[in-house]
Amino acid sequence: MKKLILLSMVLCLNGCSIMAISAIWPKPHDPVMFDNLVSTKIAIENLNCDDKTWAWQTAETKLQHLKVYTELRKDPQAKTIAQLQEAISKAKESDKKLFCESILKINKTRIDVIVDAWKGR
Repeated sequence: MKKLILLSMVLCLNGCSIMAISAIWPKPHDPVMFDNLVSTKIAIENLNCDDKTWAWQTAETKLQHLKVYTELRKDPQAKTIAQLQEAISKAKESDKKLFCESILKINKTRIDVIVDAWKGR
């Protein structure tokens, strides 16, 4: 009887520890969404503050896609992607070239941080 109780306790504790580990373990990403992140990175790198045409709309659409994806998955990078989207929108709306360029420079670094966070998952 003692062995049965001990075995059931070990199984219960083992289940709890697996659930606790999986709660903090990074979520795997599907390759299609990582490809979308790469496309977004390229789109942001090609933005030009002198010419705010279709390239800006393309980048904003890709960012919206990533934002919804990370929010639905409750990904740790969801907040960073939302901030990235907000900053790119501010840069697009800005009439000041220096402000626009500084926002782009900061957010090119931000997207590199997101790529590093998603690498290897």
